[in-house]
Amino acid sequence: MSKKYRKAFLFSAVISLGVLTGVSSFAQQNINLNGASDWAKTEIARAGEYNLLTGRITGEYTRHITREEFCELTINLYKALIGSELPEADSSPFADTQNKSVIIANKLGIVKGVGSKKFAPYNSATREEIAVMLYRTLKAAKPGENYYTSNEYLFNDQHKISGWALNEVLYLTKAGIINGIGNKMFDPGRNISREEAIALAKRIYEVFDGKYIETNSISRGDSRSYLIGQLKELIPLEMGKPYQWGATGPYSYDCSGLVYTLYGKLGIQLPRVSRDQAKAGTYVPRESLEYGDLVFFAADRKTVNHVGIYVGNGEFVHAPSTGDVVKISSLASGYYSNTYFTARRVIR
Repeated sequence: MSKKYRKAFLFSAVISLGVLTGVSSFAQQNINLNGASDWAKTEIARAGEYNLLTGRITGEYTRHITREEFCELTINLYKALIGSELPEADSSPFADTQNKSVIIANKLGIVKGVGSKKFAPYNSATREEIAVMLYRTLKAAKPGENYYTSNEYLFNDQHKISGWALNEVLYLTKAGIINGIGNKMFDPGRNISREEAIALAKRIYEVFDGKYIETNSISRGDSRSYLIGQLKELIPLEMGKPYQWGATGPYSYDCSGLVYTLYGKLGIQLPRVSRDQAKAGTYVPRESLEYGDLVFFAADRKTVNHVGIYVGNGEFVHAPSTGDVVKISSLASGYYSNTYFTARRVIR
């Protein structure tokens, strides 16, 4: 996504999803959250507001999503991103499915077969397959964006990611869309649940929904206020999630992973680890801290080893350590007062 853009704050009303010929649809006012994990209920409800849900994947949210079911989800995502009708479905290029969402997705270049004119519609979708389909959906809907990404070493099991999926996984990871599973692992072959798939599609829409604000056309103060408003919406969604070293969400975080992911959703790309994050932005004296500033700590008073997000009243949000959860702590408490090192302002 071009750096000169920022996603506008989205005030969504719950509306009914028009029925597309042959494409699964869902009555948004009747979203069924039964069986959804606690963390997923807000994600699913918001996806419903964005008209992303399909009738086939509502209910049994912890069940693995199939390739065909995810294809239907991507078509709803594509339509939401472009804001117009879909192309007509032609005859199916696959011998094992006549699903119109699959046909349209193939026409748009979002999905391909598995060989021998087969799509394998009922196979469970893997994490790397999901990443590729989301990436292609985004490219089909917004072809003018810059999708270049450098081939960095982000995961300990990166060598297990298929060559046809590596660029897509790295791009979506850096964009804050898809994350590792902890301990710097991606686990590309793991199947994902319906609720996980819904959360990913919802995240794509929120980051790339086309409702961007040109930072050149608004004042610095207005831009900062807008981004702070976004951050205040995002932080409550992460509270109470467990600490896990190397994790960048969506179910667990380490300290810098929380910061990396939240600010990535604001369009602010930060380094991954706290000692490098401490070099971003501009220095802020402790007495001048404002909401959204990053606060850093150094146990040895020399090397940064912890980071949090200042939220006012002398408090900050962070993912503390193993056995703890994302929570609010006070800068005045003994340990954090004694190890406070510096602060940086990255929202300007």
